Amino acid sequence: MRLLDLPPDSPVAQRIKELATSASVSDFYLTPFERMSYKYNGQLIYDDIVFEMAVPEHLEPGCDDSAMDLFDYRFRVNQMVTRGRLRWVLRLLPSKIPEPEAIRVPTPAIKAFLEAKNGLFLICGATGSGKSTTIASMVLHRAKRRREHVISFEDPIEFVYPDGLPSLVSQREMGSDEIDFSLALRAALRQAPDVIIVGEIRDGETAEIALQAAETGHVVVATLHTSSASQTVQRFLKLISSDRLESSQETLADTLRLVMCQRLLLDEGLGKRFPIHEVMLQYDGVVNIIRRGDFKKIDQELETGWKRGMFNFEKSIQVRADEGYRSSSGVSKTGNSWEEIEEYLEKQVEVAP
Repeated sequence: MRLLDLPPDSPVAQRIKELATSASVSDFYLTPFERMSYKYNGQLIYDDIVFEMAVPEHLEPGCDDSAMDLFDYRFRVNQMVTRGRLRWVLRLLPSKIPEPEAIRVPTPAIKAFLEAKNGLFLICGATGSGKSTTIASMVLHRAKRRREHVISFEDPIEFVYPDGLPSLVSQREMGSDEIDFSLALRAALRQAPDVIIVGEIRDGETAEIALQAAETGHVVVATLHTSSASQTVQRFLKLISSDRLESSQETLADTLRLVMCQRLLLDEGLGKRFPIHEVMLQYDGVVNIIRRGDFKKIDQELETGWKRGMFNFEKSIQVRADEGYRSSSGVSKTGNSWEEIEEYLEKQVEVAP
C-alpha cells in the first residue's frame, strides 16, 4: 500500500482544514498533480489548489481502506489506481458521534434498539447515505444507558467510542487487529458479547453467522446496500445457500427486529441535506410475510403501519416537511410527526396488560 503523504502545512491540507468546518462538505478527492475536488451537498466541486506528491514508478493494483487523523478531524481513506495513477478518496467523519436526535434517527427505531435483548438490526442505504454515522449514534446511545460488552468489526475503524462508558466497547479493525473476518466473527460468540456490530453483510457465511448470533441471545447490527425494506429482506435471503434457505427464512422472521433504510435529500433553500427513512419493525404481520415469502406485501404493511411506528419514505418526507424541510419532491405539508408517533407508542405501553 502506498500511504497518503499529506503534511499538515501543505496547501492541500490547509485547504481541507478550511473546508472541513462546513457541515455541507463530505468527501475529498486527491490525485497527484491534479486539482483537488470535494463534495458539497453531494455535488462535486473542483478547487484551484493542485495536489503535489511524489509518484512511485510502479503501482500495485487494487484498492485499500484505512483511516487517518488530520488536525482535529478524522477521515476514512480509500486508495485506488485509475489509469495508472494513484487517487485517494477521503470521507470526512463527524468530529464526535452525534446524538440520534441530532441526525433525525426516528424515535421508533431508537426505542426498538434500546429495548432489544437480542435480534438482528439492519441499517441500509446507498454509499454515502450516513449508515455508519447512524449505527455509531445508536450504539453509543445504548452504551451510555446499559452495562454491556459491545464488539465491532470495522474496515477501517471510523468512529472511536469515548472512554468512561458504562459499557465495554471492543473495536476491532480488520487487517491490524484481525485477519480473517469470518473466523473473528465466529470467535466473537465466545467473547461474551451483548451487542455485535458486523458492518456490511456481503456473503452467505456472514449472513448465517449474524443470524446465529441474533438467535442465540445477542443484538446484532449490520448494514446492506439496499434501498427499501422489501429489497433488504430479499437480498439477505439471496445470500443464503439454497439447502439452508427454508430454515434461515424462519430464523430471519423470528429474529429481525428492525430494517431501517435511509436517504439524504437536498433542501436547496436551506443549503443542506436532510435524512429520510423507511422503518420496518417486528410485528406479527411482518413476521408472517417473511415466513411466507410474500415480500411484495411489505410495502403495504409499511404504508398502513405508522401507528405501530412503521412508515415508508413518502411518510418520512411528509414529516420532514412539517419540520420545515423542502426538497424537489414537492410533497405537501401533511402527515404525523415523530412526536405524535412516540406519544402513540407510549400510550400503547401504558395500556398493555
